[in-house]
Amino acid sequence: MKGYHPKKRLGQNFLKSDDIIANIIQSLEPEENDTIVEIGPGRGSLTLPLAETGAFIYAIEFDKDVIGYLNKLLRKFINVKIINRDFLSFNPNELQLKKFKIIGNLPFNISSPVIEWITSHHDNIILAVLMVQKEMAERIAAVPSTKNWSPISIFTQMAFEVKLCFDISPKYFQPPPKVTSSLISLRPKDRELIDNFDIFEKIVKASFKQRRKLLVNNLKDGIIKDQKSVNEILEKTGLPLNCRAEQLTIDDFLKLTSIIVSYNITL
Repeated sequence: MKGYHPKKRLGQNFLKSDDIIANIIQSLEPEENDTIVEIGPGRGSLTLPLAETGAFIYAIEFDKDVIGYLNKLLRKFINVKIINRDFLSFNPNELQLKKFKIIGNLPFNISSPVIEWITSHHDNIILAVLMVQKEMAERIAAVPSTKNWSPISIFTQMAFEVKLCFDISPKYFQPPPKVTSSLISLRPKDRELIDNFDIFEKIVKASFKQRRKLLVNNLKDGIIKDQKSVNEILEKTGLPLNCRAEQLTIDDFLKLTSIIVSYNITL
């Protein structure tokens, strides 16, 4: 795009490899009449080939300076709508979007909030394909008893099957970022979220508040003030008193939440 330079403050790094773009598009499995929400179309490198599939595209772009260029680039496609707003404030209900695919090259500084948005809208999402910092991808796809197992791993995997697709070298971006990116796909699970998800969320976050501390200590400091009750709850959960949060599976946290709720503890 002549005269337009990526903005560092917005974390903009634009893809410039046709082969990588084609592989990303293929990962989304676009079909005619699909509804696709794109996060941050930028110069339209993904938007244009997506538009050519016949899918209906809602491209959410925060940077008002690029909107005119996008409208011109995509002017012949009646199946594309460019929306100038912050994606994190986007409400699909405003456009009566019930089921859709989602795609985006996420700026590193908003990756976590976007993943949280996607998790909170899991009922609407058919498939999500996202480019994130490799370190973030590894956290999202992590397994228990590893250093990357964390709340974002748990909350994402509660709702989605996570797949690491491929890595993308900095050389394929303009300007090149300082880190490697990874493409991940999120496919919704049949499993429903629990009724007490807000409590589950608080327990998971409190459990990981200080990773190197024992779970009993994190729970006592953040959730349950009585040491005796903490010990009883872990015993009922079948967890050793010397375990740490990173050793617990999602099912362990679900069981822990159920038992804490049964104690009528105010969180």
